[in-house]
Amino acid sequence: MEVRKVRTVLGDIPLDQLGIVYAHEHLIIQGGLGVMKNKDLQLNRVDAAVSEVKDCMQYGARTFVDYMPLDSGRNPEALVEIARQTGAHIIAVTGFHKPMYYDDLHWIYHYSVDQIAELLIAECTIGMDRHSYNGPIVDRLSARAGLLKGASDYNVIAPVSKKLLEAAAIAHLATGVPIATHTEHGTCSLEQIRLLESYGVDPSNVIICHMDRNPDLYLHKELAATGCYLEYDNASRIKYHPDSYSSKLIRGMLEAGHEKQLLLGTDFALRSYWKSYGGGPGMAHLLASFVPRLKAEGVSDEHLDGMLRHNPAEAYAIRSLNRIREV
Repeated sequence: MEVRKVRTVLGDIPLDQLGIVYAHEHLIIQGGLGVMKNKDLQLNRVDAAVSEVKDCMQYGARTFVDYMPLDSGRNPEALVEIARQTGAHIIAVTGFHKPMYYDDLHWIYHYSVDQIAELLIAECTIGMDRHSYNGPIVDRLSARAGLLKGASDYNVIAPVSKKLLEAAAIAHLATGVPIATHTEHGTCSLEQIRLLESYGVDPSNVIICHMDRNPDLYLHKELAATGCYLEYDNASRIKYHPDSYSSKLIRGMLEAGHEKQLLLGTDFALRSYWKSYGGGPGMAHLLASFVPRLKAEGVSDEHLDGMLRHNPAEAYAIRSLNRIREV
């Protein structure tokens, strides 16, 4: 009988070893165009990440999914070091962010879809490039990526983003590694699903992120009906909307019967959010404050376990190739 696994930076592990999962995080952002535009994005200290991760682990967290993709500040060596120092399981991504993270001369505009797909496949099956493909020399680590990423902008999927999503789809169909997507304020979610379906991807192999930025229950139920996973990470960001919006949305989705499709994370990609950089509320807020609030508002332990343990284990599992559609 096949043992289903998740791919971490220290190797593949069975699903039942993941424990509580922080489903969308940014543990290291070494630099890149995004940091040049916004210095608050620079999360470049391993010791700070170790401190933040250990703080979360005090509340039971065990696994962290790092969503920083290629040539936009990802540092796979640092992720390996954080995993070793903390004992946490860390899942790394390969793939791409939205276009603002790449200049107009970047190779994403010039390489073919098949060439880009080959680079992604190698990161999932051989090892991640130490430099995240930001130079002509490739130096592979033994650590492999366990997730493919694509992205879109606010209310539009740019031509280059469609190309990169197609490359991610090809890599998924070749490797069984699941796909996750960035949505800008929760827009273009259904459009992303339809696009990935047109490339042969089953929506049950896709995680759509940041959807509680757009807490429209009708839209979320429509999206969940496709079979995809929805990742929520807006808790504590009062500048967008109070936590009551996210709580109400989650309870609405549970009542609608979509309890097996919800994931929770923080997406704290700014140093001003981290206690270890002198900011707040810190990544532990999810387990220390928001989850207890959900419980106080009537969310059952069973549903909380689903969102924190069982659903992410299924969402981030490597798919058996015989269950993947032919390209």
